[in-house]
Amino acid sequence: MRKKQAHTSFTAKLVIGSLCLCGFVVSTILYLVSSLPIVSSKEITLKETSVSGIVSTLSDSGVINHPYAFYAIMSLYHGLTGRTWYEGSLEIQPTISHARLLKMIFSGESGITINVVIPEGSDLRRIASILNKRLSIDSAQFMNSSFNDSLCISLGVKQTSMEGYCMPDTYNMYKKQAPEEILKKLAVIHRLFWNKQCSDLQKQSGFSKHEILTLASIIEAEASVASERSKISGVYHNRLKRGMKLEADPTVQYAIGKRKRLFYSDLKIDNPYNTYRYAGLPPGPINCPGRESILAALQPEHHNFVFFVAKGDGSGEHVFTSNGVDHAKAVNAYRKKREL
Repeated sequence: MRKKQAHTSFTAKLVIGSLCLCGFVVSTILYLVSSLPIVSSKEITLKETSVSGIVSTLSDSGVINHPYAFYAIMSLYHGLTGRTWYEGSLEIQPTISHARLLKMIFSGESGITINVVIPEGSDLRRIASILNKRLSIDSAQFMNSSFNDSLCISLGVKQTSMEGYCMPDTYNMYKKQAPEEILKKLAVIHRLFWNKQCSDLQKQSGFSKHEILTLASIIEAEASVASERSKISGVYHNRLKRGMKLEADPTVQYAIGKRKRLFYSDLKIDNPYNTYRYAGLPPGPINCPGRESILAALQPEHHNFVFFVAKGDGSGEHVFTSNGVDHAKAVNAYRKKREL
């Protein structure tokens, strides 16, 4: 008799448990397929590092009205898949379901995307300014991330910053996207460009990759005309071989912190980036060079030139010379044109 009662009790508990589970599953499905409680589109920014933080943001903005239910579902999804959530801005339409919202949070799909142009020769400060204007990203936060040793190492950059290792290009980015994600994207494109051919040319050159990128950044800053990149590269290669100082104005401007007309007093500043004072290459890149300047650094034009100065005629071209006398004449010609 007792065995029958125990069996009946167990069966009843099993049935009740099954019904509760079915009820939970059905209610969860109904909740997920139901539309969000908003009547117009909303833009929200996800910066939180926890499920509870994200749910609070969604609840406070009125996007969801059952935070505990969404918290449970989001926690379960995160635990089962191991996926992390998107950090940035999302544009949420009133017609979407809770399930669609969950997918957006973990994929960034339907995030607000913007085309961002990173020009060749942009240094990190300029990139930070561009991202601030285009994506509303905190410039200081981007700079801090760019000089984060752990982040640099994780991106394969064994240097103190990402200067020179971000590939200039046109990118499709999310509004208020995390700086770390942006730096990863720029670094990945850079690594894709630096293929076996580049690696082989770098080894043949006798310079390290870091030195090649440093030289490429100077070439990028000096070359206003694309066709002169390899010739300018040849000048710097020749000066390095002869033990001459590079005397590159852009390196001094980088040391000062702004592009400006240099005076003789500027050329005397005590800074390792001042190539008028210190021989050899500076400690690192002064900007993020583009593909053509990197190739020019790897494949310099062979000639005897060791000097160049702007023509001063508005063409952006330079006069190249192989000795001090001819260089002095070219400099005087440039100064006369500038005085006109």
